[in-house]
Amino acid sequence: MLFGLRGTTFEKVGEIAGVSKGVVLHHFKDKTSLLEAVIRRTNGMLSTSLVELYRHAETPYERLWAIIIANFHESIFNQAVCQAWVSLMAEVPLNRDIQRVQAANYARVASNFAHELKNFVPISEARIIARYLNLLIDGIWVRVGSRVEPLNAAQAIGDLEYELVKFLPTDAKSLAQHRAARIKIENVARIALGTRAFLENSITR
Repeated sequence: MLFGLRGTTFEKVGEIAGVSKGVVLHHFKDKTSLLEAVIRRTNGMLSTSLVELYRHAETPYERLWAIIIANFHESIFNQAVCQAWVSLMAEVPLNRDIQRVQAANYARVASNFAHELKNFVPISEARIIARYLNLLIDGIWVRVGSRVEPLNAAQAIGDLEYELVKFLPTDAKSLAQHRAARIKIENVARIALGTRAFLENSITR
């Protein structure tokens, strides 16, 4: 998708994948089916990453940071992937099946956020914050994918943290717990999500 969706041909996809155009057509009858597969694949990697980080998260702070870091881990969040994602999202309004896939993904992320945020604020407020964070994640991906701003994963996580702490308790103890949770989950992600075994396993799921 580095060529944009219009410029992406089955020949180019086959060349990148190391297979013939015929092999690509065997699996994808048209660009719409290719688009759906790519979006499902991206969403699947995000979900798999979150499940892996949840395995090591023991507190609401750590589970909250697991959601954030799963969306911005460097194996998924980089300019090439974001650029492809922006190209794909431009086609979503034209395809109802893909709309449903994305709606389900947005709902899942918002639900995950709300579930953890309710440990800090009332559930009604947690849902509002969850929606806001969901929008902010989308905005960061769009900016990077559009080459408006070359953020790396650490900078993107920092931007989200800057907004997140505005809605949560900011006493010294709470801030210390947030810092400790972020450091732990980032270290876990660096080890668990960066291994070749994990990346290969997530591709086959």
